[in-house]
Amino acid sequence: MSVMSELIERGAVPEGYKVEVFDGRVIMTPRSPEQDWTVSDVRDAVKASGIPRERVFGDVLITFPGENDAAPDLTIVDVGAERRRNSYSCLDVLAVVEVPSEPEDEKDYVRNVRKYGRFGIDFYLVADPFKAMVTVMSEPHGSGYGRTVEVPYGQPVSFTLATGERVEIDTATFPTRTTGEG
Repeated sequence: MSVMSELIERGAVPEGYKVEVFDGRVIMTPRSPEQDWTVSDVRDAVKASGIPRERVFGDVLITFPGENDAAPDLTIVDVGAERRRNSYSCLDVLAVVEVPSEPEDEKDYVRNVRKYGRFGIDFYLVADPFKAMVTVMSEPHGSGYGRTVEVPYGQPVSFTLATGERVEIDTATFPTRTTGEG
């Protein structure tokens, strides 16, 4: 059992916090309203694309063999993905969306890029309220992604999953956040 799954099972995660384990350290980050609203907008768009809610979730444990597990802000899994206890395998993940909790968040822009690319997650989106930009990464490889496209908030984001399902996200309502906000 991983440290993350043990914390979750014991109910040791305080309400409103996201807990992750990096390099053996437990990091607890409170969610901002901007994170919650953005994830909600993306979830609504994914479901409107016809993807059933059983394949779309946030803050659910994803296991990565030999590495720290993760609980992305939003995950889309493949048809027939099998839930194991309270987690899914990274091998079943088609797309991940993260919303940074701080500007230039190394976890979202460096570590997750390497990890998600290395494990073949087809699409990794970073919806950044500080930059008012969605970074869409595709073409995963051993050290990251081969293709990166930046889309300013207000412009639509679209991508087609390996299942043939097309996701269209309207970013016009995505909230922004300045670095001085608490």
